[in-house]
Amino acid sequence: MSRSPSTDQSAVVHRGQAENQVGEGAVSHSDEPSASGNLDKIRDILFGQQAREHDRRFAQLEQHLIREATDLRTDLKRRVESLEMYIKKEVDALTSRLTKEQEVRGDSVTKLTQELTQLAATLDSKARHLESQAAQTQTHFMQQLTERTTELASDVRVRHAETTSALNQAVHDLRAEKTDRSTLAAILLEASKRLSSDDVNAARP
Repeated sequence: MSRSPSTDQSAVVHRGQAENQVGEGAVSHSDEPSASGNLDKIRDILFGQQAREHDRRFAQLEQHLIREATDLRTDLKRRVESLEMYIKKEVDALTSRLTKEQEVRGDSVTKLTQELTQLAATLDSKARHLESQAAQTQTHFMQQLTERTTELASDVRVRHAETTSALNQAVHDLRAEKTDRSTLAAILLEASKRLSSDDVNAARP
């Protein structure tokens, strides 16, 4: 199907020479009525085989190009279909994976929500229990404080009474002791006077 450059160049040169000869003949015989018919015959004799060969080659080239275009179109269609199938498969797999992940995350969120709700209820129950214990402890502490205050007040009153009684007894004892001392002083003074009188009487002749 392919032809060498030397063959094409020879054909072009031969074609140019023949056209020049035919042209000259046409100019010299332009007045004859059958000049154009003869010219066509000469051209067909000179270039008919080569033109038919060129037409055959062009037809083969055209058929080859058509086959190549058809094969290319078929291959391109096949590749596009394969790409579409691959993309569809990947999209389906991605969609399935995303759906599963969404379901798993939805279950996790639901479970976490339930756990948080349960934890909140537990914390609320513990808070109420602690509040009740705190109230009971405060009541018990206030009761103990009141009882202790009452006991301390009673003890203070008893101790005050005892102290007052002891002070009164001490004052009474001090007064009695003072009286005893005065009496003792008078007795001693009387004895002294008597001793002095006896001494004076004894000194007289």
